[in-house]
Amino acid sequence: MSVLIVDDNDMTRETLRVILRHDGYNVIGEALDGDAALEMATRLKPDIILLDVVMPKVSGIEALKSIRMVMQDVFVLMVTASTDQEVVSEAVKSGISGYIIKPFNAKKVLDTVGNVVGKVRANRKQKPAQT
Repeated sequence: MSVLIVDDNDMTRETLRVILRHDGYNVIGEALDGDAALEMATRLKPDIILLDVVMPKVSGIEALKSIRMVMQDVFVLMVTASTDQEVVSEAVKSGISGYIIKPFNAKKVLDTVGNVVGKVRANRKQKPAQT
């Protein structure tokens, strides 16, 4: 499974990268902000995007809306320290597949990503192969 990590915090990106790679995920890219997230998601076409909510330039919620316009089938997990119901509600309306609350640990990340992997595989089985 290919994963794009989007977070403005170097340590968060590194931690997620180490956790995911250790468990066999293919981290195909990392972005620092919402603008880069949209560009990289469109170019790299990941199976899963881990997307921070609060970032400079373009927020994770705004980036998610833009990503959804061009990639309806990508699975997006929001990574956030916020438990604000308004933020969570906006993310759900924008089409998240789940979320990871900061601070997180390896088990939480792998459990959440693992749940989405099942959805990715089921989604692939439902789609006819393109020739």
